[in-house]
Amino acid sequence: MAGTIEKLIAWTSNMTARPDVQDDFLQMLMNDNTAVNVFLVNGIRLTGQLAAFDQFVVLLESGTGVQLVFKHAISTVLPVNGRSQSREPT
Repeated sequence: MAGTIEKLIAWTSNMTARPDVQDDFLQMLMNDNTAVNVFLVNGIRLTGQLAAFDQFVVLLESGTGVQLVFKHAISTVLPVNGRSQSREPT
């Protein structure tokens, strides 16, 4: 797992080759069933697993149910353990 964050940064730094970084990142978290912290612009932290997403919203599933969160209200999405599964750039 060492170097996962560095790999992700290197992968996302080439914006011209990968303009859909947001979708790739969210899809990776969703496929791996990774628990995430979603920080909203007002400072509230939501915790759960991504169930789905589209251009405008994400569905966050937790023990209390499913929440529809508008992307414009999100400031940060962070895997709970601070890192996601290691993936090689494609």
